[in-house]
Amino acid sequence: MAATGRGAGHEEARMNAMPAGPERETAALLWGRHAVAAALAAGHPVNRIYLARDAKGAEIEQIKRLASERRVRFDFVAVGRLGRLSGTRAHQDVVAQLSPVAYLGVEELLARAATAPAATVVALDRLQHPGNVGMAVRTAAAAGVAGLLLPARGGRLVTGQVARAAAGAVFRVPMATSANLARDLARFRQAGFWLYGLDSRGTACVFDVDWPPRRVLVAGHEAEGLRPLVRRTVDELVRIPLAAGVESLNVCVALGVALFEIVRHEASGQAGTAEAQR
Repeated sequence: MAATGRGAGHEEARMNAMPAGPERETAALLWGRHAVAAALAAGHPVNRIYLARDAKGAEIEQIKRLASERRVRFDFVAVGRLGRLSGTRAHQDVVAQLSPVAYLGVEELLARAATAPAATVVALDRLQHPGNVGMAVRTAAAAGVAGLLLPARGGRLVTGQVARAAAGAVFRVPMATSANLARDLARFRQAGFWLYGLDSRGTACVFDVDWPPRRVLVAGHEAEGLRPLVRRTVDELVRIPLAAGVESLNVCVALGVALFEIVRHEASGQAGTAEAQR
């Protein structure tokens, strides 16, 4: 929508600033084969790993294996990019972007949410700007959500800039990363959750929905909205009524309106009937 719619034996391992897009986001970086492999083996939260296209060797294979096991995205890039990211030629063909928070697995997030008699989970489909992601996390925390689902590819994960924009809320809300958002949304449906996508062309108004006790609310890319496959996966697209001449809201504003309508609905004692039909 636009918011509602559319040297041998010696290895360097340092933290540095990472340029990420036009906003030059600050993120903690780690480089060096042994250091990155050790971080993965220890379970340290990692957002993403960059490998030189021609990187080879046992430690590179170990890094790829550990990353796959921990569902950490890794990409092959030109070796020059690794130098620009790390600020050194001693990166040994690998740079990792660390996360300030630990992510749950999708299964664990689902299991946690499913134990509650009523729960809202927020999914962010390719939200890009760190300020928007941070504000979405902060808004979700204020509305008491059971957790957030973030795409491992195509969207912004939690970095220092996101944490600052969220005013620390990233440490209060359980979060999981998804390698395939549409597939994982379908898993929530199978567990009894209803799926709602925010879209300015939605068929239902958020104020008219009989919100069921368990629901997932999906917000999309700032300019492009929800991806077609995600749109087809949700049970219903919901909209926020706007005054004539206004096409959309900022995605975080739209998310806040919908979340607190759910809070109001719950506080009023209204019981959704959709749960019985699932």
